[in-house]
Amino acid sequence: MTRKKKTRKTGPLAAPKKAKEELKRSAPEPSKHKGKGKKPGSRFNVANTKSAATSKGSQSSSDPRFGSKKPIQLVNASTPPDEAMAKPSFNRAAAEAELQALENDPRLQQLLNAIEDGEDLSAADEAYVDERTERFEQLAKQLGLSLDEDDDEWEDFDD
Repeated sequence: MTRKKKTRKTGPLAAPKKAKEELKRSAPEPSKHKGKGKKPGSRFNVANTKSAATSKGSQSSSDPRFGSKKPIQLVNASTPPDEAMAKPSFNRAAAEAELQALENDPRLQQLLNAIEDGEDLSAADEAYVDERTERFEQLAKQLGLSLDEDDDEWEDFDD
């Protein structure tokens, strides 16, 4: 390998710096890009909108935004809202099936028997019984069944 001999002479290690004046002359001036549209925040600058409104007249003094001010209907006009919301469909077969399921619910039957025997139930069990009996009454009312008439019929048979 070749070996370079060390010397004490100093030579230029890099290109010399240019003077500041020369750098200023050679650098192009930054130019602002030509913007499109209005300057930012022009909608909220009250002073600018008042001066623009007076020059144009009182055409759009309240709202400087462009566009239609016509209200847009959000609900479909083809179906009247009263008819669509008024009567939900009632499936009698599904209601009867749910009523049968409530009557045959073994947990509910067990809890009702416990209540009749005078046992205390936990809060969760009481909530379950209340929910199921309330739903049972709702379904019976929808199907046109009266729960009180059944008791009267049994009394007639006892006589």
